[in-house]
Amino acid sequence: MKYVLSCFLIFCLCLTSCTSQKKIQAEAPFEIGSATCQQYVGGREESGSGTELRIPVLLLENSDIELNEVYFRGKQVKALVNMVDNQKMIMVRIPNNNPESSETLDLKLNTDEAVISYNENGEMKYAKVDGIKQKQPLIYKGATKN
Repeated sequence: MKYVLSCFLIFCLCLTSCTSQKKIQAEAPFEIGSATCQQYVGGREESGSGTELRIPVLLLENSDIELNEVYFRGKQVKALVNMVDNQKMIMVRIPNNNPESSETLDLKLNTDEAVISYNENGEMKYAKVDGIKQKQPLIYKGATKN
């Protein structure tokens, strides 16, 4: 009897552990444009360095969609939507000292892929962004010393 109970418990644990995996939607309920990323280096030490990711999105005005997080190159950051040249764009700056996220590593993304998490009608969903183009690094000049 103990053997049957043990097997049943192990089976239940296996089933619940599989549900923690993120299911990426085949079709996102919003349009995703051509994304780009660019390394940046501040002109002063305290300015820092990292990667800026820009993902153009077309969100429906009356939709129940709320963007949450962006997973990119092992990092996880809050998704911020800004208007750039009259276009809505997810713009995130990922500092180099930002710790790696175990959730991002579980997604097994290539360096030119990202995942956007969003809520749709109260349900958490994920959309994949492919073909992110790497732009030339942006190096800011330091302040002149007198």
